[in-house]
Amino acid sequence: MNGVPPDAHTKALEFVNQTCVFTLIATIALLAWVASGVEFANQGLRLAAMACLTMSIIYGIASLALIPLIQETRRPGQSNFEVEARYSLFGRRSSRLKSVMWPQYILLIAGLILYVVGMID
Repeated sequence: MNGVPPDAHTKALEFVNQTCVFTLIATIALLAWVASGVEFANQGLRLAAMACLTMSIIYGIASLALIPLIQETRRPGQSNFEVEARYSLFGRRSSRLKSVMWPQYILLIAGLILYVVGMID
């Protein structure tokens, strides 16, 4: 690798990117498992778990889409989580990394809890 070594914020953003990818893959696998027909005590809990996991996947994709925008927008010394990335989706919008990562992880945890509760007879 030639060139200037990345600064600490760029390296941290790389770790965030890897974490989002691994979490997204695990969430997709879990959604496939829940949707595959494992036996649930209550079908309502299956649907709720699938909804939470699906929304977690959507927020995970949004996180991955936001990371390059944050890298481009960030000023030297600015935290990755303080950057407000601007994009065009149904008009001009802006978002921070925390606003998509928190729902991703909260919905994943909710989906896991619903999965466990649904498996209890």
